[in-house]
Amino acid sequence: MAKILSQEEVDALLKSHAKGTKAPAPAAGPVERAAAATPAQRAKKAQSLKKVTLYNFRRPDRVSREQMRSLHFMHDRFSRNFSSSLSAYLRTITEVNLVSVEQLSYQEFLLSVPDPTCFNAISIRPLEGAFALEVNPQLVFPIIDKMLGGPGDALKHLRTMTDIEQSIFDGVLKLALDDLREAWRGIIDLEFRIQARETSPQLIQIVAPNEVVLLVVFEVKMGTVVGMINLAIPSIILEPVASKFDQEMYTGYKKSSTFEEARLLMESLRKCDMDVAAEIRGTNLRLSDILGLQAGDLIPLNKRFDAMLDLTVDGIPRFQGYMALNANQKRVFQVTTTPQEG
Repeated sequence: MAKILSQEEVDALLKSHAKGTKAPAPAAGPVERAAAATPAQRAKKAQSLKKVTLYNFRRPDRVSREQMRSLHFMHDRFSRNFSSSLSAYLRTITEVNLVSVEQLSYQEFLLSVPDPTCFNAISIRPLEGAFALEVNPQLVFPIIDKMLGGPGDALKHLRTMTDIEQSIFDGVLKLALDDLREAWRGIIDLEFRIQARETSPQLIQIVAPNEVVLLVVFEVKMGTVVGMINLAIPSIILEPVASKFDQEMYTGYKKSSTFEEARLLMESLRKCDMDVAAEIRGTNLRLSDILGLQAGDLIPLNKRFDAMLDLTVDGIPRFQGYMALNANQKRVFQVTTTPQEG
């Protein structure tokens, strides 16, 4: 039932309508409040806001910044040593440079390497697990061609390596693992060995696809040929030796490694072949006399047949001695002194 207004209520409504009422102002929104704030208040509020950093929970950073720095120094030293060793092994100027050290998943690493390629699983005794060492085919075939006496040119069409080519390339891999062991000796003495090899990267799984690995990328230059070498180190392997990645300890080890580097250089030089000759020099002939030589002619020499001779190494006199015959009537050279001593 509708309510009936009294006369007093009707008069009050008419009076209020005649005077007019001011509607209350709407509440200020966030934009209006921000505009009404002073510059000092806005600056103070901006400082109070926390910075937001993107974080991928599926691929967390497992290696600290200090460990990354130590690993960078370690493999930079490896690149310099391997550059010298590879140059002596191939008898050509080879340059190896460290490109980057970064963290990513193992699946992302597999997607970044070519197929087919030279892919190797490297055991790391006494630690459990393995490293992955990949050498691009743009670099493998020119090196094999150079080892077989060729010019070392790159292939126009890449293909899968044969078993014979893999056996030939094992010499280069062994050279790289020896230098890698020397680089890691400052942290832990590891024994690197080829555990498995494949031409397809997907056939070797050293860790789970979503596991974080540390990817160390090297660039190798040999004349006009440029190729990449990738070393994948599972981060879970570094956890037992994480405390040994101390920057001061590694820096001190690097300063005291002069003798070790000299020893490695001498070992590389011992693998080089040199021409050794003992020559009897002693006369000058005209071209007309040489053209007129016949069997039975005698050529006078300035030195006696039993005089002391110089033994040259690649054309440089290094020793002095005498020519002689051994028990088998073969010519030999008896070293008696060096040119400095004589």
